[in-house]
Amino acid sequence: GDRVILARGYESDDVVKLGPLKVGVVGEVVEVLDGPEPLKVLANGELWHYERGALVREGQEQEPISLHPGARVDASNARLGLLVVRGKDWRPGRGDQDGGAGNVGVVMDVDDIPEGLVGVQWPPSSAARRYSAGDDGQYELQIAPGYMEPTLPPGTLVSATNAKLGLLVERGRDWHRGNDDGGPGSVGVIVSLVDDRLVVNVFWPSVRTEADHRVGMHGKYDLQVASPDASQRAKAASSLASAQVQHKTPRACPLDVGDRVILAHGYESDEAVKLGPLKEGVVGEVVEVLDGPQPLKVLANGELWHYERGALVREGQEQPREAEYKGSPG
Repeated sequence: GDRVILARGYESDDVVKLGPLKVGVVGEVVEVLDGPEPLKVLANGELWHYERGALVREGQEQEPISLHPGARVDASNARLGLLVVRGKDWRPGRGDQDGGAGNVGVVMDVDDIPEGLVGVQWPPSSAARRYSAGDDGQYELQIAPGYMEPTLPPGTLVSATNAKLGLLVERGRDWHRGNDDGGPGSVGVIVSLVDDRLVVNVFWPSVRTEADHRVGMHGKYDLQVASPDASQRAKAASSLASAQVQHKTPRACPLDVGDRVILAHGYESDEAVKLGPLKEGVVGEVVEVLDGPQPLKVLANGELWHYERGALVREGQEQPREAEYKGSPG
């Protein structure tokens, strides 16, 4: 008889996503059984079994979102600027693309967190990649040792002494870059520190670009600490930018190792692509990302094939109407 909702963090669980309970949906426990998923729940006219930890009573105060070092990164705590390291489910195929075990990265893209994915940049590299934060039941990241949420007052000039990875910023006193940030009020995140910390590199979600900004060079300060609602504003701006961007524009976080992919619309009839293993209705997996014009090495139906980035989309991703790239064997 208890009325229940999903517990925080379970929105992105692959098994739970198949069931009737979603964010904002209330169900009713109709039976309690034995076994690993003992709670039989009726929601939206459908019966589903859940483990006990997946549900809380409607109106019950939930445990605070875990931001302590070592906590896994999932839908409950992923946020712009979060500092992370590789976690328990780090995929072997990724190797040391994070710069090695213990190297700290910055979460700079949370658009895909409903699908259990987050984008991370690993300084000093400028490469941004997506990682599982619940996708396929995997959690590749955990919060970095010593992580603490920034406490600088909004409006504080960002300088060599207070600039830190993950700090959320907006244009400041000496801003001179026009609308490179996306316009007044846009929020960015510091993703790397350079030139003895007199310059920082900032990712601007509203325009999905990075740029260097002064934090003391020549006595100039381009940035200030963003206001408390900055993370929400940045997420909204990033989502809007993603919706507006044309399909031929590279995303900050492209396809990566482990992604399940299908052909983009229009490729089924391409003569070169027809020679490969991906056909309409066939799903492949990216097993390696290389350099060059056809960097995506895909395994499908037991066969390996190389494709350009634009030839593929993630399984389940909304597709554009046309495609512009080709695939080739390898």
